[in-house]
Amino acid sequence: MATTFSYAERQTMKSRMAYVSPVFLCSLLLAAPASGWEKYGIHSIYPVAIGVQVKPSALSNDDLKRIKKAGFEYLRFGIRPPIAAVTKSMPDYSALLTQIHNAQLKPIVTLFGGVDVWGGQKLESRMVRTPRESADKFAAFALDTLRQYADPDILWELWNEPDDPTFLRPGLLQSGLLPSIQTICAALKGDGQQQGLSRKKLFGFGFSKMPNLTPDSIGNQLLAASLENCLDGVSVHPYRNIPETVIDDAQQTRSLMQQHGRAELPMIASEWGYSSFTATRDQDVQAELILREYLSAAFANIPLLNIYEWKDSGTDPTAIEHNYGLVDNDDRPKQALLALSYLLSKLEHTQLVASNKDGSAYQLTLTSQAGVKERRTVYMLWTSASRKGRPFSIQRNGAKRCVISQFHPQQSDTPCPGNGETIEVSAGSVPVAVTLYF
Repeated sequence: MATTFSYAERQTMKSRMAYVSPVFLCSLLLAAPASGWEKYGIHSIYPVAIGVQVKPSALSNDDLKRIKKAGFEYLRFGIRPPIAAVTKSMPDYSALLTQIHNAQLKPIVTLFGGVDVWGGQKLESRMVRTPRESADKFAAFALDTLRQYADPDILWELWNEPDDPTFLRPGLLQSGLLPSIQTICAALKGDGQQQGLSRKKLFGFGFSKMPNLTPDSIGNQLLAASLENCLDGVSVHPYRNIPETVIDDAQQTRSLMQQHGRAELPMIASEWGYSSFTATRDQDVQAELILREYLSAAFANIPLLNIYEWKDSGTDPTAIEHNYGLVDNDDRPKQALLALSYLLSKLEHTQLVASNKDGSAYQLTLTSQAGVKERRTVYMLWTSASRKGRPFSIQRNGAKRCVISQFHPQQSDTPCPGNGETIEVSAGSVPVAVTLYF
């Protein structure tokens, strides 16, 4: 199920180049090949696997077809424990997973704790539980769910934003959630095969704030416990005003993972998006930010990005919560969907080989994945500071053909001007692609 924040919380999070020489002033990042994350269950035809958040109760077969056609590979939704407050509204998850499989999409399934564990008002029973009883109940729910749904394509996510008191009372971290994680990991590492627990791809915990080097933070404590146990990676919800700031934050989180000897594990962005609510952010700005969100995830070496969300959840154009969708309530595609889908079509079967930053100017260099017949190099160019274009220089390197692609406000391809060895391109806060074909 979709994460819910108050209006004030969302508002806080979201209302938060001259000539570029061949040698950039800042970092050169060599990225892992596209197949480098496959052992963790992350498969993609893109440099960053792409998913979208859905509400199971409002998902139709037509939605699934449109999601697939737009270029998405994954769908994220949640499964909750069978508590009285939500049982009647639960979908048939087996049927849903079959629908997703038939649409040639892959699920990201978040296992939510019950209300008494995440800190809400008790709705299930008047009987008071101890933290340990709550922990045991969540562990039993999680393990039963993992046994029931054996599809190897499922990426599993434990919990949702445990660093937000809406989802976990801070006092229940040590006495509730951590013992629960230890129980789950012990079962998976022990006689899991005999108990019907085939190897799972397990991520945690959908942090609302990216874990950093603050020693006593909840993120640090959870990482310390989980990375030493059974998790295959970390999941984060890096909402922010400026997409590119995720790059430094991701590095801090990896430094923390390195302290636990697990820096090689993937860090996925299991939820992140931008609302098009008036008058703060219209559809044009939403489209621009979502393009930069995807490219920033690639720069930060985040192997999977799940966009929040597929469809608007309300009809008030001024409400931030109602307007995160890539399609509106009448199923009309927004500018963000058109722009992102076109970007994905240009990045199919490519992998990241270099990331360069010079001040507010960014450049990604991508090449064809192994085994792809058509050989090409794609340069993604943009800035984070200004909508006005700034000059970039790209070397032709003997390419047989050169194309410049625009993604917003229109989607178009035009031949590169001139025949010289250097291609001069202007790019601003709306990214531009230069593709060389060899």
